[in-house]
Amino acid sequence: MGAKGEFLTCAGRAIPGIHLLGCDAVSWLFGPGFWAKLGAMTPKFRLPPVRILFAVLTLLMGVGGCTDFAQTTGPQNTEVHEVAQSCCRSVERYPDPIISILDPKAENAADRPYVFNREYVLRAPYLQDQPRAWEYVLDHLQPFDILLTSDKSQLAGRVVPGYFGHSLMYLGTEEQLKQRGLWEHAALRPHHPKIRAGQIFYEATPPKVRFSAVDMVLDVDAVAVFRPQVAPSEQSAALARLMTHFDRNFDARLDLGSCESVFCAELINLALPGLRLPQTRAYGRRLIVPDSIATHALDPETPLRFVGFVAGLPGRVESLSQEALIATIARYWPS
Repeated sequence: MGAKGEFLTCAGRAIPGIHLLGCDAVSWLFGPGFWAKLGAMTPKFRLPPVRILFAVLTLLMGVGGCTDFAQTTGPQNTEVHEVAQSCCRSVERYPDPIISILDPKAENAADRPYVFNREYVLRAPYLQDQPRAWEYVLDHLQPFDILLTSDKSQLAGRVVPGYFGHSLMYLGTEEQLKQRGLWEHAALRPHHPKIRAGQIFYEATPPKVRFSAVDMVLDVDAVAVFRPQVAPSEQSAALARLMTHFDRNFDARLDLGSCESVFCAELINLALPGLRLPQTRAYGRRLIVPDSIATHALDPETPLRFVGFVAGLPGRVESLSQEALIATIARYWPS
């Protein structure tokens, strides 16, 4: 497979007929001193924790000053191994007051609205209502392909460290699954109506693991596609493992040690353990950061291959190269 991916003919290839508006970004305002002062406030003047959280996050997300879209070019010496070494090392970016507010809510995410859900929108996603871009991506997907999405238009996309904030799997159409002999799989048969209705993706997202349609998946800023090397003899077992988790609660704590719930990258890891996705320890738990899946896939020694990268840019949507993907991720994890 070429470095530019299966559906990339050149870096910066514009998809005809697609237009979008500009972009905004975020500047992190508060250093450790702010949190020390906040903790020293007397009880009389303290705000309720939830109000503090949303006041701070509103300020964090509301200031623009740098771009948050993918770069079409990057430093020529940006190498995969350099990005892989720096990626996800600084996951613990938030002070304890923020984590202490979020964690109790995360534990009960199945019983209440998720703190960072699709309701907290900052602007329109760059790929929103871009059917030609969606079709472009769909034309190159195969069953079991892994998608990483970036969506800085939502509050959640700003809070999760790194460029990509979500990962999911493409299951395939009825025709594709029949070609692989998976359509009549016992675990999949109850879900035929969903797939026939266009719900051809599978993801762990609040509040539960579900099948999703293209408008729910590609309504984002950017998407990268990666292809796991799954032998035909292993696909049936992988599909069975995926279906085992259908309707399971979403794990908003992103804890690989949790047995009651599952988060997005964990679902992929459980279905395809042979991928050996990198794990990171942060805030007292083991997790998988979406950006680490991308850097893992760019390593030729792993059973995961880069397919392509489509991102919204000011004035257009572009199909970008592997080099552009590396440069984009590197911006979020400075060495």
